[in-house]
Amino acid sequence: MKLGIIKKLFQNLFSKPMTVRFPHESIPIPKGYRGKHRFDKDTCISCKLCANICPNNAIAMKPAPEEFQDSYNKMYPEVDLGKCCFCRLCEDICPTHSLQLTDDFYLSTFDANTTYVKPFEQTSNNDA
Repeated sequence: MKLGIIKKLFQNLFSKPMTVRFPHESIPIPKGYRGKHRFDKDTCISCKLCANICPNNAIAMKPAPEEFQDSYNKMYPEVDLGKCCFCRLCEDICPTHSLQLTDDFYLSTFDANTTYVKPFEQTSNNDA
């Protein structure tokens, strides 16, 4: 019995580690991973199906900000990633595929305000 333990000890001692040094190293993201939401406000028809089907009430329908009211006068989904269980029901039910889950897994933060996916802040961040 002790010989088996010693043998296993030396096998593990000289084998490759099972962990990676994140964030310096990472493993490939598997296909179908459910990460941060991406929203396309131009194709949204404001049907509210995503908010209605969300089991955790993580999606709230909000009006467009004042500066966008002329072009976008509908209600748009705002996703609270702190409440989201990443079940993908919102993506499945969206008739125009405006709401998609990406493979972005960098979601940790110290600021609770950054856990919201807001449709009108996404374009301003990408333009900058």
